[in-house]
Parts: sequence; C-alpha cells; structure tokens
Amino acid sequence: MFNQLGQLSILMKQRHAIKLPLSNATPSWQLVVLGAIVGLIAAFAIVAMRHSIEAIQLYFNLGHHDSFGKDGQLTRMLAPLIGALFIVLLAFIFHQKYHRMGIPFVLHRQRKFYGFIPIGNTINQFFSAIAALASGFSVGKEGPAVHVGAGSASYLSQVLNIPHNATRILTSCGIAAGISATFNAPLAAVVFVLEVVLQQYRVHSFLPLMVASLIGSTVSQQFFGDNHDYAHIAITTLKLDSIGPFIVLGIIVGTAATLFNRSLLGIMKMSSRMKMEIRLPLAGCIVGIIAWFIPHVVGTEAGALNIAFSEQPELSFIVLVLVGKFLATVCALGLGIPGGVIGVLYALGALLGSVIVWSLMPYIPSISPYATMAIMICMVALMASSLNAPLAALVAILEISQQATIIFPSLLVVVPAIIIAQQLFGTRSLFIEQLELQKLPYKTAPVLSSLQDTGVLSLMRRKYHCVQRFNADQSNEISKPIFVQPAPNTAQYFSPHAIEPLPTLYDNATLADVYEVLAPIRNGYVLIVTQGTNELIGFVTWRSLSKHLHREYE
Repeated sequence: MFNQLGQLSILMKQRHAIKLPLSNATPSWQLVVLGAIVGLIAAFAIVAMRHSIEAIQLYFNLGHHDSFGKDGQLTRMLAPLIGALFIVLLAFIFHQKYHRMGIPFVLHRQRKFYGFIPIGNTINQFFSAIAALASGFSVGKEGPAVHVGAGSASYLSQVLNIPHNATRILTSCGIAAGISATFNAPLAAVVFVLEVVLQQYRVHSFLPLMVASLIGSTVSQQFFGDNHDYAHIAITTLKLDSIGPFIVLGIIVGTAATLFNRSLLGIMKMSSRMKMEIRLPLAGCIVGIIAWFIPHVVGTEAGALNIAFSEQPELSFIVLVLVGKFLATVCALGLGIPGGVIGVLYALGALLGSVIVWSLMPYIPSISPYATMAIMICMVALMASSLNAPLAALVAILEISQQATIIFPSLLVVVPAIIIAQQLFGTRSLFIEQLELQKLPYKTAPVLSSLQDTGVLSLMRRKYHCVQRFNADQSNEISKPIFVQPAPNTAQYFSPHAIEPLPTLYDNATLADVYEVLAPIRNGYVLIVTQGTNELIGFVTWRSLSKHLHREYE
C-alpha cells in the first residue's frame, strides 16, 4: 500500500543514538569524552608549535626562552624582517587573508558558523605563528594557540559529523585547551571562554570545557614543567590606609587600555588598504629598528617582565622599554602579523605598573610593601580593561599567584580600570572592535543564540509516512503526516498537495536553522534528512519549536 522509506537501518539507529545526546542542551558523557579528545589534540598541536619555535631559535641562535636581549643588534633587526617575508610566502601558498586570523576570526566563526574553521586557514596560522614568534615579533602566543585549538576541534567535528550545537562547544573546548596549555591556568581559560567567547554559562558546556582545559594544562606541564613564574612573589594583606594608591593604579591602567586599543585599531585602519606583501615586511622593519636600540621589547613577554619585576630598576629605563614595547606591539599586530594580544598585554601592564609604583614610591612610602604585588595586578588589569574580561583576569591572577589574598587588591585596580575605560572613554572589547573594523559579522539575535544550543534531533518527530505516489482515497486512513518522494534516492520531498518541495535540513542542524526557515510564515514544518544520503528521518514543526522557546524563556 505505502512504501515506507523513512525506516532507519540498524547502523543509522546506532548513529543517531550517539548524536541524540549531543543534540540536547543537557550534560552528556559523550560530549565530555569528545571534549577530552579535543583537549588532547589541541594540546599536542600547541606543544608541537612551541617546540618548533624553540628548535628554530636554537638552530639560528636566536632568542632563548622568549628573551632576545643577548642577541646581536643585527640579528635582532633582521630576524623580524625575515620572519615577515616568510609569512608573506606562506600566505601566498595557502591563499589566506592575513587580518582575518587569530582570536577575532575565531570569534566570528564561532558566532556565525558554529565554530567551523577552514582547515587551510588553521594550517596557515600554525606555520605563520611559528615564523612570527620564532623571529621575535612582539605578539602573544595565545592567539595562534586559540586558532589552532579551535581549528583542531572544528576538523574533528567535521570528520565525525556531529551536531552543530556540539561543534560550537567543542570549538570552545579547543580555545580553552589552547589558552590553558599556553598559560598553565586551566580555570582562567574556562572563564575566559565563558565570558568572552560563549558569553553564557551552561552546565552542559562547562563540563567538557573544564575537562579540555585540564587536559591542555596537564599535557603542557609534561613538556614544559608545572610552574608559575610569579608564584614566589609575596602577597601581603592590604591595609585600609593603602587602598588609595591601588585605585589610582586602576584609573591609570584604564586610561592606558584605551590608548592601546585606539592605537592598535588606528594602525589597522590606516593599513587596511595596504597590500599584504607591503605591510608585513613594513612591520618587520619597524620592529627590527626598535629592537636594534631596545632588545627587551622583542618577543612576547619574557624580556619585558624581567625588567618590570626587577628590584630597584632605573625608572627612565623602564619607561624606555614600556614605550618601545608598546610601539613594537601595536605596529606588529596592527600591520597584520599573526599573534595574540593577551601575553603582550601582560608585559605592558607589568611595565606600566612598575613605572607607576616606582614613581609613587617617594611620595607614598606606604606602597613599598605592596610593590611587586601591585605590578602583578597591573599585569592582568590591563588585559581585563582592554578585552573587557574582568572575571577571567581575576581568576588568572588567582592561579598565577596561588594566593587568595590577592583578590581584594585586584578588585581595587580592575574595577576602576574598566569603569574608566568603558564609561569615561567609551572603550569596548578589543576583539569586538577588531571584528567591526574587519567587517566580520558576530552579532546574533537572542532567540537564535538560545536555539543554537540545541540540535534538531532533540525536537524531531519520527512518526510519518513517506510514499512515492499519493493516493487521496487512502490518505483518510492515515493519521500521521504524509510526505511524497517522487523518485528514490532524490533529495526533494513534497507534501501531498504542494507544488514546491518542502524545506529540508541535515540532521546536524540546530533549532536556530529551523527558526530561520519557518519564522517568516510562523507555520509548517522542516524535514530532517541525513547528510550524504538525504534519507528522511523525521521533521520539526513550528508548533513544537514555539513550545520549546516558551519553555526556554520560562
């Protein structure tokens, strides 16, 4: 009577039994296991990247452990230029646009494409970051680590063909693993992802994020050691009569964050019309000239931090390193050198804190016992106010210092810094500003953002009839919906009386995709088919989607 084509084979049933828990916005062991796998892949990719950087520096006798102070002047000047030329060569090989890399690009893909990142873009970022960091550019390691971690998760998701809502979480797991492996701060990495990337807290996403971050940190520790460079710094309980200087620190840091963001964005805007083969070598020349005179500005943060935390330093020298590091950073990142911004913000924040502390010392002697603690707080406060990530900054300094006493003085700096930057100067997150400057869409309607957390399999109805030919006389005998597939192995399905084919989505789509299809008419249904075979497995109605939305809002 009716040829039922919608029945699933045993293999398809097993496949969807695995995919169904991933489609739900609820905790699942499947998602945790996948998060662990992503953490391993991302961590080993980052370990490979860091070892490659060290191997190149060792072979060419360049900066050791991110410190280029002992290199000759000519080496420091030529290394960035050679690195920039190599990056240009890689860009031509992989046919990539260079501004569209790093954390802003990952955020764009995360919010608009469920975290799917082209594999060519990831490979290009991997090798280009090695060239940039090995040659001494003042850029952060975490940007490439985030890109590579997210790209690894994206590739795994495509191979396994998992639901897009789970892909979005796994990409976030790759980001968390990348940051954790770079800074050995697993909890801060998770908070950063929740605060900056996902901008929401859900238990089902927190669990795999935490597992991936812990694995990233653990793998990194096996290769690079389990140590925090600043855990030895004594954290002194702050007395009430010393609160004022810390608030002053926050005001100055917030102003500095505004200056950094606007300077970087200004250079990006001015250079946006320059050809890549011009602006990247230009960045190499500028950084090389600065490095000729000030060796401590080269590299991510090691050289600058050693100066910032030195005892009784010469104030004029710290100012010189601060200005040089600032110029080298904004020129490198602004002209398109691949790299992150968190590591260099740490360096700039520590240098700025050192300048402020040693400048205030003769006038406010009471700040003397808190000098190193104040410098360390400024290190993360500049990152917090520049990226609008206060909670991530507080957790980071807690993990770095390994002492809970530091939270109170940190709040005294971070809170006024963010208020000054945002309310007084109108400074927004640097990542958001970069996305808008590069015209990369990132905004998502609240209703779509909510529906992106759930896959279509969670709401899909599976009771239907699929026929090749519709018989009106027999339709009265069937209570289930009827769909017509005129010919076997075709991708088009019709309702019994429709002329146009029914809308279809793959089984890894989310409810946000269903909403975008049905919202204009506020009625009907979307058929769900398997990717590759186009086999009909169910449908989602507008009515069931509306009920789901009401439950979410309640």
